[in-house]
Amino acid sequence: MLMKRTFYFLVLVLLISNTTYGQHERITNNWKTESINDSMLGEIKYHVHKNKINDRKPLIVYLQGSTNFPLYWLNPNGRYSSGITLNTNSMSNDYHIILISKPNTPLVDSIRIAPSGRKQYPMQEGYRENYSLDWRANSADKVINDAFKKLNIDSSTVIVWGHSEGSQVAPAVALKNKNVTHVISMMGNALNHLYDFILNERVSALNGKQSNEEAQSNIDSLYVEFEKIYNDPKSTAKEWFGETYYKWSSFSLSSPLENMLKLDIPILYIAGGEDHHSILNMDYAKLEFLRKGKDNMTYKVFPNCDHFFMETKTDKSGKKEWIDHLDEVNDFALKWVTKH
Repeated sequence: MLMKRTFYFLVLVLLISNTTYGQHERITNNWKTESINDSMLGEIKYHVHKNKINDRKPLIVYLQGSTNFPLYWLNPNGRYSSGITLNTNSMSNDYHIILISKPNTPLVDSIRIAPSGRKQYPMQEGYRENYSLDWRANSADKVINDAFKKLNIDSSTVIVWGHSEGSQVAPAVALKNKNVTHVISMMGNALNHLYDFILNERVSALNGKQSNEEAQSNIDSLYVEFEKIYNDPKSTAKEWFGETYYKWSSFSLSSPLENMLKLDIPILYIAGGEDHHSILNMDYAKLEFLRKGKDNMTYKVFPNCDHFFMETKTDKSGKKEWIDHLDEVNDFALKWVTKH
């Protein structure tokens, strides 16, 4: 009886695996995966959209936001999700589009839901040791150079396009790679990455969600943690808020604004008025560019958009409606590229 049950279990596992792999193929069939082996960074995998891949086209290198998730993930409900904010199928008609996997992380995989209800993906071997702004910027630099050898690229337009945490990486890539002609950074902080946590406490107090005393106590505790990070910035064994000290320090030793100010190429900086994570310090970037007399940054705010370009409207009955502005945002960005 035990052998029979074991046999049926193995058959079930194989059926599920084949079904999942078949589902994944719907995504992987659209992408050609390339690999670079680097002595310092390890294996770097990047993915080029296959649509018109042999044509001469400008290049978009897209940098997604945070989390250790694959670029595409299969939810337990059988539906795929992605943090990619581009319409890659349509945009690949006119641009070579490249995605870069995070360290040792596949293009597509399944995730699970934890008992808490949060989505989870297992930390891959080597991820913690490598994941940082340094790894992301250096790997993107090498990917661009490799792509120039393998693709027919119109070098007049090479865009590094980042969203959320990826928006912090994009200016750093442009500083490293002189092939980059445009930077598009969307929904990402301008100031020190750690400052967001302090801002959140202040805003929470101003909105009456906690007292000023509670906010100050929390901020004092944050400074204690931040001091630990800066005192041991290369540590991959110590962590705070689910990420290594190395990750936090690498994203906050220099700010995205400092890197943007060093660039003379066109920069498009896109914010959402309802993006409470970023808008309060993104506004400062425009002011600083004005103060420095630099005119190479376009600052565009979509007043009612959240971090993922969604607008929430509530009618008189209290019913909510969600309006997706992502296509509008991308259209604006592409027209900006043409104009600049």
